[in-house]
Amino acid sequence: MPDYNLIKTKVVKNVNGLNFFIRETRTEKKSSNTIVLLHGFPELSYSFRFLMILLSKQGYYCIAPDQRGYGKTLSIKEEKTNNFSIVNLSKDIFELLKKLKINKYHLIGHDFGSYVSSYIALLYPQCIISLTIMSMPFGGPLKEGNINKLATINKELNSLRPKRKHYQYYFSSKRAASNIINSRQGLKNFLRSYFYFKSYDYPFNKPFKLNSVTGIELAKMPEYYIMKYNLGMAQTVLNFTPSQQEINNCKWLTEKDLLIYYNNFKLRGIQEPLNWYKVMLSLREQKKLINLKLPSIISIPSLFIAGEADWGIYQKPGELEKMESIFFNNYAGTKIIKKAGHWVQQEKPAETFKEIISFLNKVT
Repeated sequence: MPDYNLIKTKVVKNVNGLNFFIRETRTEKKSSNTIVLLHGFPELSYSFRFLMILLSKQGYYCIAPDQRGYGKTLSIKEEKTNNFSIVNLSKDIFELLKKLKINKYHLIGHDFGSYVSSYIALLYPQCIISLTIMSMPFGGPLKEGNINKLATINKELNSLRPKRKHYQYYFSSKRAASNIINSRQGLKNFLRSYFYFKSYDYPFNKPFKLNSVTGIELAKMPEYYIMKYNLGMAQTVLNFTPSQQEINNCKWLTEKDLLIYYNNFKLRGIQEPLNWYKVMLSLREQKKLINLKLPSIISIPSLFIAGEADWGIYQKPGELEKMESIFFNNYAGTKIIKKAGHWVQQEKPAETFKEIISFLNKVT
């Protein structure tokens, strides 16, 4: 049983327009032992509970915030959609650590948190001792030739028979939040099914490398990535609801754990987390990123971890290879965790910890 007494919570006020809710370990803070952990969608800082405890026992001081729009982190003023740009999300974390008087830190991101972590490494490389990203490869910042590329792919998906659509375009649509919050099965059951469908527990997650970035090739992925055109995500996952026996057997996401997520999203809604996708896909945001002229490589010691049943590895064909061969110039390797899906740090925390601590021991 994890020792949750090793983790405490607090609110850090007035950080880039936010009052930040963070989870932190009780470990003594030293000059180079800080690890910052950034969650993805639809998650919270709570997603790192197992990993934080394991890292704390090795002497690391860990911080996991609820990111902008999530959980108990609240905006001081009414949020504007453009506050969810990747540059501002990165600034959130930089300013949070600055407020805490921490100038150097190891960075770990999962899912969309990997995207944020990678941009933090690009924008504030002087702060990052090491970078670990999980479940979402990052091959480098957006370049001119890739602007609005997903829009083209989505049109290809729309032209297939039967018609399909990309999940990121759905998440950025006006109806997505209402579809999820007001889903027929209820929000709690939606979350249970969504976590299950993308995990190793769902027996048909058997990912493989895709040959090209085309609609017909991407349509080989499961419906949580490439959706049926006429269904929302709530209806999509309803068809893949776990049995009561599967729920009872799920030790990494108990009913008590699920209630943490449910109560937070019930209170806050889900529109602000979905704004991350909306802004990322906006043409205006993409042009801003290109104009930053960020470097195509980073020399920070880096590691990638994913579960063997995680389609996130291949959702952008060629991205993993680009990350391995170009973007990470000081690369410790790709580590695939057996019997884990997309939620690798929750499904297999001990195995994930083993890879991270081995990497950190070499870095420090």
